[in-house]
Amino acid sequence: MTASVVDYDADRLDDDGSPVRSERDKVGRLVWAPPAAGGRLDGAWWPRTRDAADELVELVPLVSQHLGGAVRRVSINIDAWGTDQPRRLRVADGLVRLGWFHTLDPATVTLGRRNDDRVTLVVIPPGLDPATARSLLSRLSTATRWPESAASALTGTWTGDGTEDQP
Repeated sequence: MTASVVDYDADRLDDDGSPVRSERDKVGRLVWAPPAAGGRLDGAWWPRTRDAADELVELVPLVSQHLGGAVRRVSINIDAWGTDQPRRLRVADGLVRLGWFHTLDPATVTLGRRNDDRVTLVVIPPGLDPATARSLLSRLSTATRWPESAASALTGTWTGDGTEDQP
Protein backbone atom coordinates (compact mmCIF):
# COMPACT_ATOMS: atom_id res chain seq x y z
CA MET A 1 0.00 0.00 0.00
CA THR A 2 1.39 3.41 -0.94
CA ALA A 3 0.82 6.51 1.10
CA SER A 4 -0.80 9.45 -0.64
CA VAL A 5 -0.15 13.09 0.05
CA VAL A 6 -3.21 15.29 0.34
CA ASP A 7 -3.04 19.04 -0.15
CA TYR A 8 -6.02 20.15 1.90
CA ASP A 9 -5.82 23.74 0.62
CA ALA A 10 -6.18 22.51 -2.96
CA ASP A 11 -8.89 20.00 -2.10
CA ARG A 12 -11.20 22.41 -0.27
CA LEU A 13 -13.94 23.86 -2.39
CA ASP A 14 -15.76 27.15 -2.13
CA ASP A 15 -19.57 27.29 -2.30
CA ASP A 16 -19.50 27.62 -6.09
CA GLY A 17 -17.32 24.53 -6.48
CA SER A 18 -14.10 26.38 -7.27
CA PRO A 19 -10.93 25.77 -5.25
CA VAL A 20 -10.39 28.07 -2.29
CA ARG A 21 -7.41 30.33 -2.88
CA SER A 22 -4.91 30.50 -0.08
CA GLU A 23 -2.59 33.41 0.73
CA ARG A 24 0.32 31.55 -0.86
CA ASP A 25 -1.51 31.60 -4.22
CA LYS A 26 -1.19 35.39 -4.32
CA VAL A 27 2.57 35.35 -3.87
CA GLY A 28 4.52 35.81 -7.06
CA ARG A 29 1.63 36.91 -9.31
CA LEU A 30 2.35 40.62 -8.93
CA VAL A 31 5.74 42.30 -9.21
CA TRP A 32 6.58 45.99 -8.96
CA ALA A 33 9.07 47.90 -11.06
CA PRO A 34 11.86 49.48 -9.02
CA PRO A 35 11.31 53.22 -8.48
CA ALA A 36 14.33 54.08 -10.62
CA ALA A 37 13.19 51.87 -13.52
CA GLY A 38 11.55 54.74 -15.36
CA GLY A 39 9.06 54.14 -18.14
CA ARG A 40 5.31 54.00 -18.09
CA LEU A 41 4.90 50.54 -16.57
CA ASP A 42 4.76 50.27 -12.81
CA GLY A 43 4.43 46.53 -12.42
CA ALA A 44 3.27 43.23 -13.88
CA TRP A 45 0.33 41.05 -12.90
CA TRP A 46 -0.52 37.49 -13.85
CA PRO A 47 -4.25 36.85 -13.24
CA ARG A 48 -5.56 33.28 -13.13
CA THR A 49 -8.62 33.87 -15.34
CA ARG A 50 -10.27 36.43 -17.64
CA ASP A 51 -12.96 37.09 -14.99
CA ALA A 52 -12.03 40.68 -14.18
CA ALA A 53 -14.40 41.06 -11.22
CA ASP A 54 -13.03 37.97 -9.50
CA GLU A 55 -9.41 38.82 -10.22
CA LEU A 56 -9.64 42.51 -9.28
CA VAL A 57 -11.07 41.68 -5.85
CA GLU A 58 -7.66 40.17 -5.07
CA LEU A 59 -5.52 42.69 -6.95
CA VAL A 60 -7.02 45.94 -5.66
CA PRO A 61 -6.00 45.48 -1.99
CA LEU A 62 -2.41 44.70 -3.03
CA VAL A 63 -2.22 47.83 -5.19
CA SER A 64 -3.90 49.90 -2.45
CA GLN A 65 -1.21 48.78 -0.03
CA HIS A 66 1.49 49.71 -2.54
CA LEU A 67 -0.01 53.17 -3.14
CA GLY A 68 -0.61 53.83 0.54
CA GLY A 69 -4.36 54.35 0.12
CA ALA A 70 -7.48 52.80 -1.30
CA VAL A 71 -7.74 52.27 -5.06
CA ARG A 72 -11.03 53.80 -6.23
CA ARG A 73 -10.79 53.53 -10.03
CA VAL A 74 -9.70 50.83 -12.49
CA SER A 75 -9.43 51.31 -16.25
CA ILE A 76 -9.41 48.14 -18.29
CA ASN A 77 -9.81 46.98 -21.91
CA ILE A 78 -13.34 45.73 -22.57
CA ASP A 79 -12.29 43.19 -25.21
CA ALA A 80 -9.55 41.50 -23.19
CA TRP A 81 -11.77 40.16 -20.39
CA GLY A 82 -14.83 37.96 -19.94
CA THR A 83 -18.42 39.05 -20.41
CA ASP A 84 -19.07 39.89 -16.74
CA GLN A 85 -18.08 43.56 -16.82
CA PRO A 86 -19.49 45.39 -13.80
CA ARG A 87 -19.25 49.17 -13.48
CA ARG A 88 -18.66 48.99 -9.73
CA LEU A 89 -16.97 46.43 -7.53
CA ARG A 90 -17.09 46.14 -3.75
CA VAL A 91 -13.60 45.49 -2.41
CA ALA A 92 -13.04 45.27 1.34
CA ASP A 93 -14.84 48.31 2.78
CA GLY A 94 -14.85 50.38 -0.38
CA LEU A 95 -16.39 50.73 -3.78
CA VAL A 96 -14.16 50.65 -6.88
CA ARG A 97 -15.38 52.09 -10.18
CA LEU A 98 -14.45 50.11 -13.28
CA GLY A 99 -14.05 51.86 -16.61
CA TRP A 100 -14.24 49.59 -19.67
CA PHE A 101 -12.65 50.94 -22.86
CA HIS A 102 -12.00 49.56 -26.33
CA THR A 103 -9.08 51.96 -26.80
CA LEU A 104 -6.91 50.85 -23.86
CA ASP A 105 -4.01 48.49 -24.44
CA PRO A 106 -5.47 45.00 -23.79
CA ALA A 107 -2.20 43.98 -22.15
CA THR A 108 -2.45 46.62 -19.39
CA VAL A 109 -4.68 47.63 -16.52
CA THR A 110 -4.55 51.00 -14.74
CA LEU A 111 -5.52 51.44 -11.09
CA GLY A 112 -5.69 54.70 -9.19
CA ARG A 113 -6.70 56.62 -6.10
CA ARG A 114 -9.23 59.20 -7.27
CA ASN A 115 -7.12 61.88 -9.02
CA ASP A 116 -3.96 61.01 -7.14
CA ASP A 117 -1.51 58.17 -7.59
CA ARG A 118 -2.04 55.83 -10.51
CA VAL A 119 -0.22 52.69 -11.63
CA THR A 120 -0.19 50.83 -14.93
CA LEU A 121 0.42 47.10 -14.84
CA VAL A 122 1.35 44.72 -17.63
CA VAL A 123 -1.25 41.94 -17.69
CA ILE A 124 0.39 38.59 -18.34
CA PRO A 125 -2.24 36.48 -20.11
CA PRO A 126 -3.84 33.93 -17.77
CA GLY A 127 -3.61 31.25 -20.45
CA LEU A 128 0.13 31.66 -20.88
CA ASP A 129 2.19 28.57 -20.11
CA PRO A 130 2.92 28.76 -16.35
CA ALA A 131 6.67 28.24 -16.79
CA THR A 132 6.82 31.09 -19.31
CA ALA A 133 4.75 33.38 -17.10
CA ARG A 134 6.89 32.66 -14.03
CA SER A 135 10.04 33.24 -16.05
CA LEU A 136 8.77 36.62 -17.23
CA LEU A 137 7.77 37.63 -13.69
CA SER A 138 11.18 36.55 -12.45
CA ARG A 139 12.99 38.59 -15.13
CA LEU A 140 10.88 41.63 -14.34
CA SER A 141 11.37 41.28 -10.58
CA THR A 142 15.15 41.53 -10.94
CA ALA A 143 15.39 44.02 -13.82
CA THR A 144 16.86 47.44 -13.12
CA ARG A 145 15.10 48.88 -16.18
CA TRP A 146 11.68 47.88 -17.42
CA PRO A 147 10.34 47.64 -20.98
CA GLU A 148 8.68 50.70 -22.48
CA SER A 149 5.56 48.81 -23.51
CA ALA A 150 3.53 45.81 -22.47
CA ALA A 151 3.94 44.39 -25.96
CA SER A 152 7.73 44.35 -25.74
CA ALA A 153 7.58 42.61 -22.36
CA LEU A 154 5.12 39.98 -23.58
CA THR A 155 6.57 39.29 -27.03
CA GLY A 156 10.12 38.85 -25.89
CA THR A 157 11.57 41.90 -27.66
CA TRP A 158 12.67 43.25 -24.29
CA THR A 159 16.13 42.13 -23.27
CA GLY A 160 15.63 42.57 -19.54
CA ASP A 161 18.08 45.42 -19.18
CA GLY A 162 15.62 48.02 -20.41
CA THR A 163 16.69 48.01 -24.02
CA GLU A 164 14.47 46.88 -26.85
CA ASP A 165 15.85 44.30 -29.27
CA GLN A 166 15.96 45.39 -32.87
CA PRO A 167 14.28 43.06 -35.42
